[in-house]
Amino acid sequence: MKEIALMGHIIAGYPNFQKSLEAALGIALGGASFLEVQFPFSDPNADGEIIRNACEESLKLGFNTDLGFELIEAIHTKLLENGCKTKLLIMTYGNILFAYGIESFLKRAKESGVFALIVPDLSLQNDENLFALAKKFGLENIALLAPYTHDSRIKQLTKKSGSFVYVVARNGITGDCTQITPELLAYINKVKKSCNKSIALGFGIQSKEQIAALRGVVPIVVIGSAFVKYIAQIDLTKDFFLELQAFTKRLLKA
Repeated sequence: MKEIALMGHIIAGYPNFQKSLEAALGIALGGASFLEVQFPFSDPNADGEIIRNACEESLKLGFNTDLGFELIEAIHTKLLENGCKTKLLIMTYGNILFAYGIESFLKRAKESGVFALIVPDLSLQNDENLFALAKKFGLENIALLAPYTHDSRIKQLTKKSGSFVYVVARNGITGDCTQITPELLAYINKVKKSCNKSIALGFGIQSKEQIAALRGVVPIVVIGSAFVKYIAQIDLTKDFFLELQAFTKRLLKA
């Protein structure tokens, strides 16, 4: 059976600070190799309804960037205590970095235990020097590739990206299910011809069946909205760690 790594996703502060911490640990200790912690923004441009609603709820509860870093630090400490090697990423939007100060944000991210950033609206040539600054602070900045990205652009983004590239499986926003079609597989093969780094495929990957279909095709799959949707359905009296650990194990079960 070919190995495939999972990148899980939580919204920082959703449904509250403590439960988002429990969820993060459950996903990590359930087998996720990467965990994407999204810092909520009031006007996201790549997120569907599920993630938008979770971001709004977190912001209503008083989420701010400092609380996001406190959450990251708590996750990182717990992972170390458990000998867990899950790598932490921050996913957010450019306005969050601008408001905090880009260099201050990057410095705090590194100190908190983050290894990489995903900032969809700060792409190459319009990145406010984020790729270079991230490298300066010892962080990876992950480039996104979309279905209409030209081969020459793929090569440019691949060169600047961290250890992998995030390949958007389809046009649109997060949340809708992506079918594993011959067209998608052809698109992935096209990317591979111009990309010499690992591929993390995301947008609409929601089930263990999809993960199974992608084994041997891509080394990393990203599941975002499905995790947030599952979190939204859990009663607050439940143990979010155990719930998310079990859910993650089911996704990865061959």
